[in-house]
Amino acid sequence: MKVSFIIAVLNERKRLPPVIESIRAQEYPPASVEIVVVDGLSDDGTQEYARSAGCVVVDNPRRLAEPGHLLGYAAATGDLLVIIAADNILHTRDFLRRIVEPFEDPNVYAAVPRVVSTRGDNLSTRYINDFTDPFNHFLYGDAAAPSTFGRAYRVKRKTPSYLVYDFPADKPPLVAIAQGVTVRANAPKREGWEEDDILPIVDILHAGFDIAYVPDALIEHHTVEGLRNFVSKFGPRIAKRLEDRDQPVWERAAAWTPTRKLRAYVWPFYAVSIVGPLVAALFGAIRDRRATWFYHPVINFALGFEFWRRALPYAWSLAGRRLRGERA
Repeated sequence: MKVSFIIAVLNERKRLPPVIESIRAQEYPPASVEIVVVDGLSDDGTQEYARSAGCVVVDNPRRLAEPGHLLGYAAATGDLLVIIAADNILHTRDFLRRIVEPFEDPNVYAAVPRVVSTRGDNLSTRYINDFTDPFNHFLYGDAAAPSTFGRAYRVKRKTPSYLVYDFPADKPPLVAIAQGVTVRANAPKREGWEEDDILPIVDILHAGFDIAYVPDALIEHHTVEGLRNFVSKFGPRIAKRLEDRDQPVWERAAAWTPTRKLRAYVWPFYAVSIVGPLVAALFGAIRDRRATWFYHPVINFALGFEFWRRALPYAWSLAGRRLRGERA
């Protein structure tokens, strides 16, 4: 199968070379590998480097990654599309061979790799790689990470190389395609999906197709530089989602199960309670023997505090606007 890598970037001249090199080093026929770099009009030489590395370069006037993926899909010529970011590096030279294997089954329309950390990664990055961000970890539980899917879903099929879980369309796992997830080029796409990197997975399940988890297809994710960088990265997202009800997350939220909706409302209080995350950390560390659990109270409190710092002024402002509207 021909494979197209789609990488949405903006001013990533420094981080892009290791990503490209990890792709070029794959034990896979070079003629069957294409790299499409969707660039948000960078001014740091990103496009020049990408062209010199033999990549197809596509302009992305909207600059955001999710709409960029749609442009990459249109330009790609592969049978399979691997969506990655500039903070991803293929960990081993057999990544591509392993992630392609499940597609021998015609009903498999997506394959999910295992995200791994390296020695140089900080605690915030390690936590996200193990569990995802604190809010979604609390919301989805064992359905938030491939390594714990087995506790949340029944195994539908198992081979020596990959597993296919029985994911209900009305209770999907949290799988963001921009972490090395591979999809068929003809995978179903709803109108407006380009604003969200999780809805494509939901649509695949609604269409009755399978998603495989490939635990030996390893990809690195060097997402944040530390706790301060994590908060500065997620804080604006919180504000935007509070202020803009057209954000894709609200479409996903409408389809959450009642339990997930309840957990979404509980998390802001849980995160800053300290006691709740501490108890969860102790239980999780004993059960999983995973040291990153001990960072759970710290990163939850940091994000929870940031949530309230942004939510309270917004709620006060909203109440004021409504009061003025009533008086008018």
